[in-house]
Amino acid sequence: MRACALVVVVAACAPKQPPFSMPKNVEDVRARLLFNIPEGREIAEARGWMRDHGFDCDAPLPSATDAHAHVCQATAAAPADAGWRRWTIVLYERRGRLADVSARK
Repeated sequence: MRACALVVVVAACAPKQPPFSMPKNVEDVRARLLFNIPEGREIAEARGWMRDHGFDCDAPLPSATDAHAHVCQATAAAPADAGWRRWTIVLYERRGRLADVSARK
């Protein structure tokens, strides 16, 4: 019985995640963002997360399908020496939820 209680306590004490930081390489952005904003999250929450981390996202681009692209750029408050300041990150929405992410310089 005590072993079960110990397992429950250990499982409930998940390690704290380090604060988010943008990777140095644009090729690593997708994996890092999808870890922090997982696929299936409401697109409004994903856009809010991006805003909280220094990016403004435009309204979705019109599409003939149910997939929409939200183009995100660094805000003016981003540090001038940040390598990611000129990157464009695109959040892909399907049915109101985050479907994928891409990034380019």
